[in-house]
Amino acid sequence: MADDRIGDWQADSMAGLPCRVLLPRPYEPQRTRYPLVVFLHGSGERGTDNARQLSNGVRSFEAPERRHRFPCIVVAPQCPPGDTFGGSWYGGGSPTQDAVLALVQELASRRSVDAQRVSLIGFSMGAIGLWAMLERHPSLFSAAVPIAGDLDVERARPLVHFPVWAFHGEADPLVSNVNARAFAAFSQTVGGVARYTEFPGVGHDAWQPAFARDDLLPWLFAQRRA
Repeated sequence: MADDRIGDWQADSMAGLPCRVLLPRPYEPQRTRYPLVVFLHGSGERGTDNARQLSNGVRSFEAPERRHRFPCIVVAPQCPPGDTFGGSWYGGGSPTQDAVLALVQELASRRSVDAQRVSLIGFSMGAIGLWAMLERHPSLFSAAVPIAGDLDVERARPLVHFPVWAFHGEADPLVSNVNARAFAAFSQTVGGVARYTEFPGVGHDAWQPAFARDDLLPWLFAQRRA
């Protein structure tokens, strides 16, 4: 196990998964219910070190200005070697996907968490699993941000009225953006609320321009569960 802290990220274990947790500053759980953000990492960050899952953008929540404007609880579970977060590439479900859903349900029941504002952000493998979790339990979440992820468009069609903002690189060589584009086009034709942003010339590291946007967090925390 890694050191207890990486910056302000505390080491924890939830639903059998190693996790890192970033709390608001100040943290006043007796007085305030905070939005919850769950971050799902990519395939290269699997392991048991409880550290690698903080790669690829999630540490942007540490920025002092963001912590001041958007006080929230951020939880980053780590998928074990040999498993995935599930989704269209991985047969739909997985033990780790079930563990993440159990983790979300348990956290949403805590007094310190605003159960009306529970969001998912996923990158690559995490974004692929994110789509499957939304398909299974959309009522658990207020919003979702899949970055460089793939999906089954037919299965995802009921989500066109769910607050999803998907990001993808136009030149991604690892995960095709074809299905993300198709889902966005379908959403437009039926008057859905799903959003899609594609970054010209960007490859698989679409998390960099996505997390750099000034409008992402205001949108994310403005969403509430239906």
